[in-house]
Amino acid sequence: MANIECTSAQAGVPSVFVDVDNITDAQVIRARKRLDDFLRSGNQISTAVADAFIEVVTACPLANPSDLWQHVIYRHLIQSGWNDNKWKRVSGFALERAFVKLYASRLQPHGIRMRIVPSVDANRLLNNLGIMNTRSTKVDLFLEGDANGFWSVFGAAHVKSSIAERIQDDVPASTAFMARGLLSIAITMDSKSYPPPHGIGINYGELGGRSVGVEKERLKRNYIEVNGQFDGLFSFNLRTPPSPAITVSGKRIYTMSFFDSQPDQFVEFLLRRWRQHIVNIRI
Repeated sequence: MANIECTSAQAGVPSVFVDVDNITDAQVIRARKRLDDFLRSGNQISTAVADAFIEVVTACPLANPSDLWQHVIYRHLIQSGWNDNKWKRVSGFALERAFVKLYASRLQPHGIRMRIVPSVDANRLLNNLGIMNTRSTKVDLFLEGDANGFWSVFGAAHVKSSIAERIQDDVPASTAFMARGLLSIAITMDSKSYPPPHGIGINYGELGGRSVGVEKERLKRNYIEVNGQFDGLFSFNLRTPPSPAITVSGKRIYTMSFFDSQPDQFVEFLLRRWRQHIVNIRI
């Protein structure tokens, strides 16, 4: 177990220390040094953050991925002089790259891939899909399957470090995909904690990690479970309560780690939807 300092942004307010299971203090030090090394390597900043995150989750597969993201990566960068605006600009791109790299070898045997698509190509794909009035910036990852030698788009993924990161801005794109019979999912670290003096630093997230009955957290779960604005949400914060088997909308929140037994819930979900899609395009 590592004991990680959570500092306050307010002068004179003492730090709190947060325990993070399944990682040692020595591993935290090494992971942060590797992050600094990646940032000095000359690679794109978001790629450097993604590579450091992949290393630490791979080294500590039993740790809560969201805690590693929040306490090992994010807090180190803030303490190194980053402000929240810089973090928000970089973190989304970094997560996209991390998810693509972590899942590439798991999806490839099933003929599926997640892909970051340049804006010009993304606009072309959207037009081909008949999805108009949707900016390419509102689709983080395209989900594609191998249809007899060519890649067919069967959905989109919207990647968020936290649910507070304007997920409602992605709803028009999400509903446009679903209206065309295409998959639209959200992927999140559900990463949220409050430093002193407002909190004790524990990364409860925003989807009920402290109490699923809290009004603010319940409303955010409603995006999926009641309103069905996405076909599903995959949280990599182990404190996020998963949805019951039956919800009002029929859509669910799934809670998982990066190193659950393969095929994990995420792979199985994509594979099921790809098989449904391939049947439809062959009709």
